[in-house]
This record gives sequence, structure tokens and C-alpha cells, in this order.
Amino acid sequence: MDKLFSEFKSSTAQDWKNQIVKDLKGAEFEKLIWHNANGNGFDINPFYTSEDIKTKNKSLFTNTDWDVCEQITVTNEQQANVRALKALESGASGLSFYILKKIDTKALLKNISLEHIYTQFFISNDALHVLDDLKNEYGKINPHDSKLKCFINIDPLCLFAFYGEWHADEEKDISVLKQLLHIPVNVSLYQEAGANTITELACGLAHTNEYFNYLSNQQLLKDKALHFIFSIGSDFFTEIAKLRAFRKLIALLQEQYQTNFNVHIHAQTSQQNKSNLDAYTNMLRSTTEGMSAVIGGCDSLCVLPYDETFSDASEFSSRISRNQQFVFKEESYLNKVADIAAGSYYIETLTDEIAAKAWEEFKHIESKGGFISCLKSNYIQDTIKQQADTLIQQFKEEKIVLVGVNKFQNKSEVKIENVKSSLKSQVSSLISPIKPICLSNYLVKENA
Repeated sequence: MDKLFSEFKSSTAQDWKNQIVKDLKGAEFEKLIWHNANGNGFDINPFYTSEDIKTKNKSLFTNTDWDVCEQITVTNEQQANVRALKALESGASGLSFYILKKIDTKALLKNISLEHIYTQFFISNDALHVLDDLKNEYGKINPHDSKLKCFINIDPLCLFAFYGEWHADEEKDISVLKQLLHIPVNVSLYQEAGANTITELACGLAHTNEYFNYLSNQQLLKDKALHFIFSIGSDFFTEIAKLRAFRKLIALLQEQYQTNFNVHIHAQTSQQNKSNLDAYTNMLRSTTEGMSAVIGGCDSLCVLPYDETFSDASEFSSRISRNQQFVFKEESYLNKVADIAAGSYYIETLTDEIAAKAWEEFKHIESKGGFISCLKSNYIQDTIKQQADTLIQQFKEEKIVLVGVNKFQNKSEVKIENVKSSLKSQVSSLISPIKPICLSNYLVKENA
């Protein structure tokens, strides 16, 4: 067998380039390089070889499976409980609750056994009672996989960035971290607001570093877990590399603080590119996004229903969103191998490029005083807005295509009314708030 393969001459990257130029009858190889449209500052070559891998990388994570989650915004406890039980009965293994007001926690969780599932409670300052209500459940290790699976996420910096002001004041808001057994960071806000991948990861890292600094100064940076929320867009390979790159970056950050906290990445499909025009095409976008999240190594995943952005999710849309993940597991076997992308010349190269550029941008933010200082000076908001404006312009010019939305519209389709109220802008705020965008809202009139 060895003799058989020795008869074949190995090919270098230059050999491949020469053959491509020959096959294309003298065309310049450089014209085949794709310049990343999202402003991330790196180019995509038409092929990659082992020569592109500078160092031999090992698998970045060991988890093979993930929790199938249902995301529920709690406005009515009884209705949310019914939806949660329905999801669990239908195969979900996790629940993601968004709670922005005082609720009856006991009614919300009636007949739900938290010790057997993954749960995250993303709460605002008006729902801090949830911490007390769940004091007997929060922090317990799941007996089935020996992991912390119940997370109560009160993320003061995310709330400050979103609302543009503190709930009480900076010190009091951030001091809530003293009550938490883990560090919660909602990175999804930056992606949803239009940040490119490099800025998104740099902001997530700087956001985390502020919490590390605070807890270190309070001598409380010990025995913590890390819980990150990411939104996953439709740039398939870049989104895979994004999650893998972030694991590298957070490991590098932890080295500086001499910590080795467990990292839980919760992913959700992006709402930025979803529409009430030809709404069923949202399922196609969320499918590739979910695959990126899984291959990139998420620990839990919400594939949002196709009608989530403009309506209350129906029983049908919720069932389909869960089934998309069951297809990943039961038909595509994506839960059988850890870090499927490891060893892929393209994805490994992309991972390293994203990590390197995000780390440089993170250092730039730190050189300006850190994440909070850059929010107060509007540096981060201005950076994200500039990138969002570019994204919106590319969408209008059809350089970014959403099938059925800005291209190949169904002319006979009756537009679905958006029954969800838009977010109210702050009359006045300490800083410019960071708000999510939805590309379909920027359709030119003739296509609206």
C-alpha cells in the first residue's frame, strides 16, 4: 500500500495555482480571490492546502451534543408555562426564558424539572427576584452530565448598551455580579445591531474583560462558569469559524487572569436577516445558521421560529424550529463527532485569521480605556453603526441577497402584517443605545 501511494507525486499550493491559471487560459489567480463583503478585513482564497496551516491545531472543544432549546419571552406566566411544557413534551431539552418584568416564577415553572434540562433565564433589573426565587436550583450541577445547566443571566453591560443608561448607577448595576455563580455575556446584541464578525468578537471579549476586571478587584474571580449568548448569521463558514475563534480568544483571556472556567456557548439564529415577506424562506436561512452553530461548537441552540420577528410564534412554526435540530441530530449525525471542522484547511485558516484580527481590535478597545469607556465615548456605537450602514447599503444594492425579500420576490404574495410592536427609542440617554436592525425594514419603496 505504501508503495502504491509513493508512485503519486504530491502537489504544492503553487502547483495547484499553476494548474488553475492553465485551465482558465491565463486568467490572473488574484481575480479569483473573494474579498469579504462584510468588512471583516480578510480575503477568501479559491482553495486552501496544508501549507495554509501555520500550526497544527487540536480540537477546540470536546462536546459532541447540544441542547435543543425553545426561546420564550415571558409576558404571561401561564401561557409561557404551557408553551414550555409543550416544547419539552415534543423533544426539547432546554428552555431559554426572557423575563423583563416581575413575574410569578412558580407559575412559570409549574411541572418543569430544572435539574433534568438546560435553562437560561435572561432577566432585566426589574426581574431580579428570579435570583431569589431560584436560589435552590441555580448553581446546582446537573446529575446527568455533571455540568452547570441552570443559568440566571443578568448582564448589566448588555442592558446599559441596549438602553443607553444604567438602571440605578454603574457601580450598583455591575455589583449584581457578586450574586451570580457564573459570568453572563450577551454577545448577540452586537451581531444583531450590524457589527461585523471581528467587531462582534472584540466587543464580546472586551465586555467579558470588564467583568473579569471588576471581579478581580473584588477578589471574587474564582469558581465561576462563563455563559455566552451568540446570534448566528447566514455566512456559513464564517459563523462556524467565529465560534471556534471565540473559544481560542476566551482561553487566551483566561490565561491572563490565570483562570480556567468552563465555557458554555448558547447560540440562537439571527433575527437580522428574517422577514415577513416570503416568510417561509426564513426556515432556509435558520437551517444553515443552526448548522453553523452546531459545527462551530455551541452547547445549546435556539433555532427561532420563522415568524418570530413579526408575530407570536405559532404551534406549527415552533414545531418546525425544533424539528430542524432533530434533523441535525437524527439524520445528519452532527452530534456524533466533536469539532467536526477541525483539520479543514479553510476553516482552520479562517478561525486563526478571525481570532488574530479580533484580538487586535480588542486590544485597541482596551487602549482606549476599555469597554465601558468606549461605550461612554460612543466609539463602539459609532463603529457598529458604520458597519451596519454598510450592511444596509449592500442589502439595498442586492450585494447581499435575501431570496424572496430584496430579490426574486413573489409578486402575488400578500404581505403579512407585523403584529409585534417595535422597540421604543429612548427620549434621552447617557450614551447612544445599541439597537438591533432588521434588513427587511430597509427595502426600497418599490419592493416594499
